[in-house]
Amino acid sequence: MAIDEAGAKASVQWLVDRALTVLPRTFDGDKDWGNTKKVWAGVSMKMDGLKLKTHRKFRDVDHGRWVRYEVTVPQPHADRNVDVNVDNVNRVIDPVTGQERWKIHSTVIAPMEFSARIQRHNLGVKLFSVTVSGKMKVRLTSSASIGFYPDYRKIPPDLVIDPIINEAKLELQSFEVDRVSHVGGDVAEAWGEIMQEVLVERFVNKQDEKLVSKLNKSIHKRRDDLRISLSDWITMPTGSSDKK
Repeated sequence: MAIDEAGAKASVQWLVDRALTVLPRTFDGDKDWGNTKKVWAGVSMKMDGLKLKTHRKFRDVDHGRWVRYEVTVPQPHADRNVDVNVDNVNRVIDPVTGQERWKIHSTVIAPMEFSARIQRHNLGVKLFSVTVSGKMKVRLTSSASIGFYPDYRKIPPDLVIDPIINEAKLELQSFEVDRVSHVGGDVAEAWGEIMQEVLVERFVNKQDEKLVSKLNKSIHKRRDDLRISLSDWITMPTGSSDKK
């Protein structure tokens, strides 16, 4: 079963669509939520016979800037809001198996929404609590090799896709605050800077860690799903992505 460059590019879009159907709709996390500080709480005294004994007391109180966030990913097939761009496609031969594969460099840009609660505590006193919400786009650049082969256990045979991720990098492309509860102007902009810092550190960078192994592990778990029926493959649109 021959696969051309347009088919290789179409398979990338298909893989992205499949990934969106199994991804969790939300990711949540926090930074320093629930942090406390030990403070002086007086001295306890008691008599031990004729001797007065003292003991310094401390207690933990809420302190610092607390952030708790939630990131929502797009729904599958939601107005094609995930932008998939295939940057380069080359036919290669696997040196081990001798089979033909396609080396594909691609960029996926996905819009996401976020909301967060930010609180500030000072030695047990809550100074404020605000809610920040907005949207952002993350960019995933990757290099993968993809092989195709027919599964003749079915008639007509399915087309089995065999992807291996070689390199992957996740970055924040854009960020915009839509609303900050009870705050506006320059102050709202400052909250946006705080949230951008937190989301890059706690969401983007965290997801980026060991991203290649995570993606390949996810692919391996769903090998049985990486197949397209012959009728679906024939009718799969290739668009204009094969134009140079």
